[in-house]
Amino acid sequence: MECPNCQFENPKEMKFCGECGTNLERICPNCRFSNLPQFKFCGQCGQKLDEGKVKNRTLPELESERKHVTALFSDLCDYTALSEKLDPEEVKEITRRIFGDISNIVAKYDGFIEKYAGDAVMALFGVPRVHEDDPIRAIKAACEIHQCVDELSREISNDIGQSISMHSGINTGLVVTGEVDMKLGIHGVAGDTINLASRLCALAGPGEVLLDADTLRQAEGHFIFETLKPATLKGKAEPVSVYRVLAQREKPITIHRLSGLRADLVGRKAELTELDEAVQNLRKGKGSVFSIFGDAGTGKSRMIEEFKASLDLDGIQWLEGHAYPYSQNIPYFPLIDLLNRVLHIEDNDPQERVKAKVESGIEQLLGKNQDAAPYVGGLYSLNYPEVARPFLRGTAAPCMFAVAATCHLPVCLPAYLQSFHESSVGRHRPTLP
Repeated sequence: MECPNCQFENPKEMKFCGECGTNLERICPNCRFSNLPQFKFCGQCGQKLDEGKVKNRTLPELESERKHVTALFSDLCDYTALSEKLDPEEVKEITRRIFGDISNIVAKYDGFIEKYAGDAVMALFGVPRVHEDDPIRAIKAACEIHQCVDELSREISNDIGQSISMHSGINTGLVVTGEVDMKLGIHGVAGDTINLASRLCALAGPGEVLLDADTLRQAEGHFIFETLKPATLKGKAEPVSVYRVLAQREKPITIHRLSGLRADLVGRKAELTELDEAVQNLRKGKGSVFSIFGDAGTGKSRMIEEFKASLDLDGIQWLEGHAYPYSQNIPYFPLIDLLNRVLHIEDNDPQERVKAKVESGIEQLLGKNQDAAPYVGGLYSLNYPEVARPFLRGTAAPCMFAVAATCHLPVCLPAYLQSFHESSVGRHRPTLP
């Protein structure tokens, strides 16, 4: 019989382990009752006792992993005053709505809600799935959370006698993770990154999103930031650089390079020549479609930048539409992004303003014929009862080409996509080696 303490193999007639002196119990696998060594059946429940080895019950070991993640802490301002003023059921209903919206927003950017704590929520981006733009996703999620709570505040402020808002802190850095299971709620994340995000959240004022230098470095091409005075935070030996999110850039800078450094573009003469020929054909009324694809770092964005710089933008109208990694689940996003730039639609514009911009912009391009406006508005979930959603797929693209055709200048429509499927590749397929 194997000793349950030291796993020493003892003869069957032994009552105590000959190696460590432990009592050789026979534990019932059904009710965990301790039986004498000679028992063949459990004296408590009658379960047959195996004559094989007695195995110890051990907890499963969680595999730890070192990861760079972005942690987001978001907290409801003046929660104590709110709880004092309102009935507990009313407070619970408000937090339920807020946390429900937060859950949807975090899921939209493929993040993971690590925990809820009272009026605060902690979300991680980079666990369990890692994305190259996790800091950008975290900032966009924080801004949408603030916008969502602001809208709720306008709706209920008169009823509760005060406004509500969020304040958030974001930090990017190294953590040690255990098993993460969204269904079972199993998680294990530890590291100073989590602590600093919490401290930044506590430092932020109502409506503010504060972040650290690492997060800033990876997201500065997509947002406008304000540099704040270095802050002395609890538990930190040195002052920490702090930055406040002001707004999202209208035209994100997606080209990655060291600030102030720029190398000459070499080895792309053939591709640029082909693009220049297409421009000449465009001036003659002949359009072209190009698909430029290649591995990361091969210079796709840089080549498009050089091509744009070579154009006479007084004679060519350049319209851009971008698709980002976080937008992969949003239908028609490159088209929506292009329209946002043409119609000057901002992310925080309410539906009424978006509708006004769509209708006025279409009127300027197409005249008073408003037939196209409902189809473009459908991309923004605007309500046009006369148009059914199923027709959107077939009419949105022709509508955009109609918009482009009414311009007085030849139009270049570059769409910056993260990846292409073979079935979607256009007529020209320059591949960057």
